[in-house]
Amino acid sequence: MISRIQELIKLREDKGLSLAEVLVSVGLTGLLALGCTQLALASFASANYTQAVAVKSIDSGNANRMITSDMENANGFLVPAKPGTAPSPEECSTVNAPVSGIDSVRALLTMQYPDNSLVGYEVRTVSGIGALWRVDCPSLGNPTGPAQMVRKNLPTSTDAVWDKSVMCATFPTGGALTTAQCTKDLLLTSITDNPGIIFTIPATVNSTQSISTIQTIVAARNIG
Repeated sequence: MISRIQELIKLREDKGLSLAEVLVSVGLTGLLALGCTQLALASFASANYTQAVAVKSIDSGNANRMITSDMENANGFLVPAKPGTAPSPEECSTVNAPVSGIDSVRALLTMQYPDNSLVGYEVRTVSGIGALWRVDCPSLGNPTGPAQMVRKNLPTSTDAVWDKSVMCATFPTGGALTTAQCTKDLLLTSITDNPGIIFTIPATVNSTQSISTIQTIVAARNIG
């Protein structure tokens, strides 16, 4: 009799988990899976944000290197007047050479070199968003060289923020850095009177991405 009872107990033990045990197991597994998914999503979001910030930092560094290098080797520079006025012959910009797909263009700065080549910086507007571009003019006023985007997601070319984005600067020895409006549409060749500029790139305008703050670039010439 005792042997029979032991057999029944053993048989009952071999039936496996009860329904309650199965439900508890499924519930715990679901909670664990949900936690792992949320952790993974948070990690991916953090990685994307970190990558976006890194790209913005690289863009800022590239803009600084380009502009300071271009200005350092220039023997003269020109700041165009506001759009709507007749451009100077020395202006390096695609303003007078429309590019397909671009809504509007505003020239900001042109730098001239001893071989009469030019480099220009301009704002291009596409689909309501501005971008800063570097334009190469191998000969006077002809933007036939390569063009490179310097910074995207900026105010449009018609935004008033660009009115004072390029200012003439003086760098007195032992004195404070001073700025003033540049004489417009005139090639400034005197390194004594116009040794350099302060170029201000406004903050990005696309709030869905990491935001770059205003970047101020101080650039001086060493020839002239």
